[in-house]
Amino acid sequence: MMIPGSYNASNVHRDIDREIQRLYTQVLLSWDKEARTLARFGLNDCMSVLELGSGPGFFTQKLLTWLPNIAVIAVEIAPILVLRAKHQLQDKIGKRLQIIEASVMDTELKESSFDFAVARLLFQHLPDPSGAAKEILRVLKPGGKLVIIDIDQDIQSIVDPPIPKSPSLLLDNDSHLQASQGGNALIGRRLRRILKEVGFQNLDLEAIVFNSDELGVEGFSERFDPDLLLPIVKAGLVTEQEKQDFVTSYQQFLRLADPFVLNVWLMAYGEKP
Repeated sequence: MMIPGSYNASNVHRDIDREIQRLYTQVLLSWDKEARTLARFGLNDCMSVLELGSGPGFFTQKLLTWLPNIAVIAVEIAPILVLRAKHQLQDKIGKRLQIIEASVMDTELKESSFDFAVARLLFQHLPDPSGAAKEILRVLKPGGKLVIIDIDQDIQSIVDPPIPKSPSLLLDNDSHLQASQGGNALIGRRLRRILKEVGFQNLDLEAIVFNSDELGVEGFSERFDPDLLLPIVKAGLVTEQEKQDFVTSYQQFLRLADPFVLNVWLMAYGEKP
C-alpha cells in the first residue's frame, strides 16, 4: 500500500529500530497528560475505541492497560509498523484488540461503529486532514467522540537557556520539507476548525504541557537526534555543517547544570451529532 503524507518511519532514521525507540519514548513522556485529558473528554472503560495512525502499538498498549474493558481497533497504514504492533501486542490481539492495515482516508470499517476515536500525531502528516475527519465522523456512532492530538510548531517547544545555534533554522526548514510532502507542522491551529467544517459539534481545544523538570531531560534529547535532521540535509535545505553546529550546541546545552525543555501539544475534541 502506498503511504501518502509526510511521515515514513523507514526514512526518518538510518536505523528503523532507533525510530521505534523514539516513538516509545514519546509515549512515555506524554502519556499521563494525554490520559488525563482523554478521561476529561469522556473516554471510559465501557467503550469501543478506534485508534488512527497507531504506529508500533505503544499508545495502544497504554490504552488497553489503563482501561481493561475497552475494545480497540488500531488502524495503521505502514506495513512495517503494523508488523511491529502485532509483535508488540500479540498477547492482546483477539477479543479486545484488532490491528488492521488501512488508510485513515478509507478505513473500510462499518459506519456508526465506535464510541470514541483517537488520532495521535497523525493529522500533521495528512495531505487532506478534512477528508480524514470526515471518514472518522462516518465510523463513529451518533454521539461518538473524536480527539485529535497534534502539534503546532510555533508553540511546540521551549528550551532554557536558549541554544546558541537556534533550532529555528532547522525546525523552519523541517516544516518546509514537511509541507512539500503534503504535511503541515502548523496543523494545531486548524484542528478545531477542521472538526467544525466536517460536522462535529460540542467542540473543545486543550493544550497539554510536559517538561524536563518533571520527566528528566534525557527523554527530550531524542527530539534533537542528529538523524532526524538528515532529511532536510538531503533536501538541500541546510548544510551538513549547519546541522553539525546545531548538534554541537544542543549537546553543550544538555551538559549544562540545569537545562530545561518544555513541549506543548494540542488536543482537539468533537462529537458526532
